[in-house]
Amino acid sequence: MPRWIHKELRCNFVRASRAGKRAARTEARARFVVYRPREHALRIELTNGVAIVLPVKLIPDLRRAARRDVRAVEILGRGGGLHWESLDVDLSIPGLLSSVLAGPEWLAELGRVGGRISSAAKATAARRNGRRGGRPRIRPRAGPVES
Repeated sequence: MPRWIHKELRCNFVRASRAGKRAARTEARARFVVYRPREHALRIELTNGVAIVLPVKLIPDLRRAARRDVRAVEILGRGGGLHWESLDVDLSIPGLLSSVLAGPEWLAELGRVGGRISSAAKATAARRNGRRGGRPRIRPRAGPVES
C-alpha cells in the first residue's frame, strides 16, 4: 500500500475515533436491552439513566417478526444502535428516540444539552460578540405603517 494511503487512513481513523468518543459522551446510547414477551416490548436502558419500554408494534421492521427473532436483539458497537441478525434489521438509538420522543419537550431538552457543549466555533463566536459589546440585540419588528 502506498505511504500516502496509509497516512490518510491513519488520519481518518483518528478523526473518526474522536468523533465516536465525543458522540458517546453527548448522545444517549443503549447500555442494556431486553425483550419482554408479556408486553411484547423492548426495554432499553440508556447510558444517561433513562429506561424506555417500547412496544414492538411501533417498530415497522419488527411488527410481523416472530417473538424468538425479536428476543435475539443485540447492542451495536458503543450502544449507538440495536441489531437483529436473523431479521437483518438495524435501528439507530438516536433515530429511535427522535421518532418516539418527537414532541416539543424532547426538542427543548436536545437544545439544552447541545447548548452546554462547547466547541471552537462557539468560543470564536463568543469572542467576536464580546468585542462587539455582547450578544446581538433582537430588534423589534416594524409594525404596520399608519397613514
